Amino acid sequence: MVIDKSNYIKAIEDFPLQCRKALELPKGMVVPSDISNIVVCGMGGSAIGGDLLKSCLSRTIPVIVNREYELPKFVNENSLVFLVSYSGNTEETLSCYKEAAKKGCVVVAISSGGKLSEHCSKTINIPSGLQPRAALGYLFFPMLGLLHNSGITEVSNEELNEMLATLRDTNYYKESGEALAKKIKNRIPVVYSSSLLAPAAYRFKTQINENSKLPAFCHVFPEMNHNELVGYKHMDRDKFVAILIRDKEDHPRIRKRMDICREIFERKVDVEEISTKGTYLLSRMFSVIYLGDFASYYLALSNREDPAPVDIIEYLKRELAK
Repeated sequence: MVIDKSNYIKAIEDFPLQCRKALELPKGMVVPSDISNIVVCGMGGSAIGGDLLKSCLSRTIPVIVNREYELPKFVNENSLVFLVSYSGNTEETLSCYKEAAKKGCVVVAISSGGKLSEHCSKTINIPSGLQPRAALGYLFFPMLGLLHNSGITEVSNEELNEMLATLRDTNYYKESGEALAKKIKNRIPVVYSSSLLAPAAYRFKTQINENSKLPAFCHVFPEMNHNELVGYKHMDRDKFVAILIRDKEDHPRIRKRMDICREIFERKVDVEEISTKGTYLLSRMFSVIYLGDFASYYLALSNREDPAPVDIIEYLKRELAK
């Protein structure tokens, strides 16, 4: 019996190629360089690129990821608003488009079509036919490329080439992802990272939700030390597994906190560690993301779940449309 009926594995295997193609999409496009802030509007798989952008630009310009029907009150004509919707029909994002246009914001849409492409005059068109969560390269890199073109941030060829080279060894990520899936099986993963790597941890969690059809949770250091850590008093090794994402650029105090917490976690649950790969932040984040994509895929297969469909989300959309 075929479990992966749509050959979803191919979309994951092709991800490095997708990233390379995505880097070409904003060629020649610019926006004014004197913007004061960036707001990325999107939901689900179309929003995670905003989280990545926020981490990449953390010391450059304020970036807000807006997963709402309305824009933040501070948004004005000096704001750059990215409207990111893979389908182009996400109702929350379309609602933000109307408000952004009314406020005179600098607006750029990223979409494979739909109403957003019809209404927004400045659109980066991306290929259709993928699950939104499988189109992360197309949803993220056009934003980064446009900002680079506009002189708002600088991304070197060295950074991009290292990131592409880091992802090139697909077999490594497949084998490591399958091995990690076997360690997670039949338990709920709780994923931890520093705040800088939070987008990678959150992506790991949501891929398990959508691909594996399982609950998963995530939190960040040092904040989890001030609340969630206490919950380990009643954690159960048969029900949970902790996953620590380690990064060489983590603050020394974060590294010490992780060392201490690993010892605390291990009293109650098994702990798996993931180390980022590469020198630059792009490589380090995407190495974790790619591993998580394969881990969630193989976790789905181990539970005899087709990773591609998200029937419960489609049901919700149909009910909302009534």
